[in-house]
Amino acid sequence: MKIIFWAYRDWAIKVYESIEKYPKVEKSIFCYSKEEVLKQNLSEYDLLFTCGLSEEIGEEISNRIYTIGVHCAELDRYSYGTPIQLQIIDGIHFSKHRIFKFVYDKDSKRAHTHSREYANEVDLDLTLNMQDILEQLTVTSKILFHQFIDEYPNNIWRKWPEEEIVREKREPKDSSLPKEKISQMTTEELYNFFRCLESPYPNGYIEDEKGYLYIEKVRYKMK
Repeated sequence: MKIIFWAYRDWAIKVYESIEKYPKVEKSIFCYSKEEVLKQNLSEYDLLFTCGLSEEIGEEISNRIYTIGVHCAELDRYSYGTPIQLQIIDGIHFSKHRIFKFVYDKDSKRAHTHSREYANEVDLDLTLNMQDILEQLTVTSKILFHQFIDEYPNNIWRKWPEEEIVREKREPKDSSLPKEKISQMTTEELYNFFRCLESPYPNGYIEDEKGYLYIEKVRYKMK
């Protein structure tokens, strides 16, 4: 098999070595950006693997090569960006990590290339600190891509249900926690808010007339 691997986040870049060395992979190339992918002769490759992307693939790619990604949520409401942060803030402790297919649909009421079709999934533990969660994503991505390669082209596709609920993608400005909200939150809710924004994400912070207090790492014990 011949595979293009596209990633730019540190945890995702670490997955590539296991793809490059996998026995069933005859040839592979690593791309850091969309521009690098488009420079390749896509017809020479069987698959494009994307890992940890937060941008749209677009029809100029997904219509020219079979494109696969990994998605770290079980519910459809988290299909629109920053799924780890939103699930943690919503109090979800365990979720799924899945291989999914990109399909461009110009008539979709929600314009993106997410097909909601998945071939493999593994459990994902969201109770950890962010560094531990990202290390887990590296390992589970390797498992998912290896399974997909082993089963290709006879992969069995399933579909997760589309929801009317949409949790909108978080922005860096959402890392601010107003002082008046702190007294309304439990210690566990505060822990989840700051935990999901540990590095490499925009750290959670509290602002007043004196300045900004950034919380880089948190620890929590239940009574």
